[in-house]
Amino acid sequence: MTGATPLEALRRELKRRELDGFIVPHVDAFRGEYIPPNAERLAWLTGFSGSAGTAVVTMDDAAVFVDGRYTLQVATEVDTEQFQIRHLIDEPQTGWITGTLKAGGRIGYDAWLHSINDVKKLSEAAQAADGELVAVEGNPIDAVWTDQP
Repeated sequence: MTGATPLEALRRELKRRELDGFIVPHVDAFRGEYIPPNAERLAWLTGFSGSAGTAVVTMDDAAVFVDGRYTLQVATEVDTEQFQIRHLIDEPQTGWITGTLKAGGRIGYDAWLHSINDVKKLSEAAQAADGELVAVEGNPIDAVWTDQP
Protein backbone atom coordinates (compact mmCIF):
# COMPACT_ATOMS: atom_id res chain seq x y z
CA MET A 1 0.00 0.00 0.00
CA THR A 2 2.01 2.91 -1.30
CA GLY A 3 2.18 5.95 0.95
CA ALA A 4 0.36 4.34 3.86
CA THR A 5 2.09 3.62 7.15
CA PRO A 6 2.00 -0.03 8.22
CA LEU A 7 -0.63 0.89 10.82
CA GLU A 8 -2.83 2.57 8.21
CA ALA A 9 -2.42 -0.37 5.84
CA LEU A 10 -3.37 -2.83 8.57
CA ARG A 11 -6.44 -0.82 9.53
CA ARG A 12 -7.61 -0.77 5.90
CA GLU A 13 -7.21 -4.53 5.74
CA LEU A 14 -9.08 -4.97 9.03
CA LYS A 15 -11.93 -2.85 7.70
CA ARG A 16 -12.01 -4.96 4.53
CA ARG A 17 -12.29 -8.07 6.72
CA GLU A 18 -14.97 -6.48 8.93
CA LEU A 19 -12.72 -6.56 12.00
CA ASP A 20 -12.41 -3.80 14.57
CA GLY A 21 -8.98 -4.79 15.80
CA PHE A 22 -6.11 -7.25 15.67
CA ILE A 23 -3.57 -8.71 18.10
CA VAL A 24 0.07 -8.94 16.96
CA PRO A 25 2.39 -11.02 19.17
CA HIS A 26 6.14 -11.39 18.63
CA VAL A 27 6.09 -15.11 17.83
CA ASP A 28 5.97 -17.38 14.83
CA ALA A 29 3.84 -20.47 14.21
CA PHE A 30 6.24 -22.46 16.40
CA ARG A 31 5.79 -19.89 19.21
CA GLY A 32 9.52 -19.35 19.46
CA GLU A 33 11.02 -16.21 20.94
CA TYR A 34 13.59 -15.87 18.16
CA ILE A 35 11.76 -15.81 14.88
CA PRO A 36 12.66 -15.62 11.18
CA PRO A 37 12.48 -12.28 9.32
CA ASN A 38 9.19 -13.14 7.59
CA ALA A 39 7.52 -13.54 11.00
CA GLU A 40 8.72 -10.17 12.37
CA ARG A 41 5.22 -8.73 12.09
CA LEU A 42 5.49 -6.75 15.31
CA ALA A 43 8.68 -5.03 14.12
CA TRP A 44 7.19 -4.30 10.70
CA LEU A 45 4.05 -2.79 12.22
CA THR A 46 5.56 -0.84 15.11
CA GLY A 47 9.31 -0.52 14.57
CA PHE A 48 9.98 -2.37 17.85
CA SER A 49 12.79 -4.89 17.38
CA GLY A 50 12.86 -6.53 20.82
CA SER A 51 12.46 -10.27 21.22
CA ALA A 52 9.24 -10.11 23.25
CA GLY A 53 6.15 -7.94 23.02
CA THR A 54 2.66 -7.63 21.60
CA ALA A 55 0.72 -4.93 19.79
CA VAL A 56 -3.03 -4.53 19.89
CA VAL A 57 -4.60 -2.38 17.20
CA THR A 58 -8.16 -1.11 16.99
CA MET A 59 -9.56 1.28 14.43
CA ASP A 60 -9.00 4.24 16.78
CA ASP A 61 -6.19 3.18 19.12
CA ALA A 62 -3.06 1.07 19.15
CA ALA A 63 -0.70 -0.02 21.90
CA VAL A 64 2.56 -1.93 22.24
CA PHE A 65 2.97 -4.06 25.35
CA VAL A 66 6.47 -4.91 26.60
CA ASP A 67 8.04 -6.00 29.86
CA GLY A 68 10.58 -4.01 31.86
CA ARG A 69 13.55 -5.22 29.80
CA TYR A 70 12.38 -3.17 26.85
CA THR A 71 11.17 0.08 28.42
CA LEU A 72 13.97 2.23 26.99
CA GLN A 73 14.18 0.41 23.66
CA VAL A 74 10.47 0.62 22.89
CA ALA A 75 10.46 4.35 23.68
CA THR A 76 13.14 4.99 21.05
CA GLU A 77 11.88 2.62 18.35
CA VAL A 78 8.11 3.12 18.37
CA ASP A 79 6.26 6.21 17.11
CA THR A 80 4.29 7.30 20.15
CA GLU A 81 2.03 9.40 17.93
CA GLN A 82 0.70 6.10 16.55
CA PHE A 83 1.14 3.68 19.46
CA GLN A 84 0.67 3.90 23.20
CA ILE A 85 3.48 2.20 25.13
CA ARG A 86 2.25 -0.10 27.89
CA HIS A 87 4.04 -2.23 30.47
CA LEU A 88 2.69 -5.70 30.00
CA ILE A 89 2.67 -6.51 33.74
CA ASP A 90 1.22 -3.21 35.00
CA GLU A 91 -1.39 -2.97 32.25
CA PRO A 92 -1.80 -6.28 30.44
CA GLN A 93 -3.25 -6.37 26.95
CA THR A 94 -6.40 -8.03 28.27
CA GLY A 95 -7.26 -5.01 30.41
CA TRP A 96 -6.48 -2.66 27.54
CA ILE A 97 -8.73 -4.66 25.21
CA THR A 98 -11.58 -4.58 27.72
CA GLY A 99 -11.20 -0.82 28.14
CA THR A 100 -10.70 0.00 24.47
CA LEU A 101 -12.77 -2.37 22.34
CA LYS A 102 -16.18 -0.92 21.56
CA ALA A 103 -19.36 -2.87 22.31
CA GLY A 104 -20.06 -5.24 19.44
CA GLY A 105 -16.42 -5.01 18.32
CA ARG A 106 -14.67 -7.92 16.66
CA ILE A 107 -10.97 -8.28 17.44
CA GLY A 108 -9.03 -10.73 15.31
CA TYR A 109 -6.11 -12.99 16.06
CA ASP A 110 -3.98 -15.45 14.11
CA ALA A 111 -4.67 -18.83 15.75
CA TRP A 112 -1.19 -20.08 14.76
CA LEU A 113 0.38 -17.45 17.01
CA HIS A 114 -1.53 -17.87 20.30
CA SER A 115 -1.76 -20.61 22.91
CA ILE A 116 -5.11 -21.99 24.00
CA ASN A 117 -4.64 -20.24 27.34
CA ASP A 118 -3.92 -16.91 25.58
CA VAL A 119 -7.05 -17.29 23.47
CA LYS A 120 -9.15 -17.98 26.56
CA LYS A 121 -7.90 -14.82 28.32
CA LEU A 122 -8.21 -12.67 25.19
CA SER A 123 -11.71 -13.98 24.52
CA GLU A 124 -12.75 -13.15 28.09
CA ALA A 125 -11.33 -9.64 27.67
CA ALA A 126 -13.26 -9.09 24.44
CA GLN A 127 -16.44 -10.46 26.00
CA ALA A 128 -16.02 -8.14 29.00
CA ALA A 129 -16.19 -5.27 26.48
CA ASP A 130 -19.30 -6.83 24.90
CA GLY A 131 -17.10 -7.74 21.95
CA GLU A 132 -15.86 -10.90 20.30
CA LEU A 133 -12.47 -12.51 19.68
CA VAL A 134 -12.31 -13.88 16.12
CA ALA A 135 -9.77 -16.31 14.63
CA VAL A 136 -8.79 -15.04 11.19
CA GLU A 137 -7.97 -17.03 8.11
CA GLY A 138 -4.66 -15.68 6.88
CA ASN A 139 -2.80 -13.07 8.90
CA PRO A 140 -3.93 -9.59 7.77
CA ILE A 141 -0.39 -8.25 8.18
CA ASP A 142 0.83 -10.75 5.60
CA ALA A 143 -1.78 -9.35 3.20
CA VAL A 144 -0.41 -5.79 3.43
CA TRP A 145 3.32 -6.33 4.10
CA THR A 146 4.28 -6.05 0.45
CA ASP A 147 8.04 -6.56 0.86
CA GLN A 148 7.79 -9.34 3.44
CA PRO A 149 10.90 -11.56 3.25
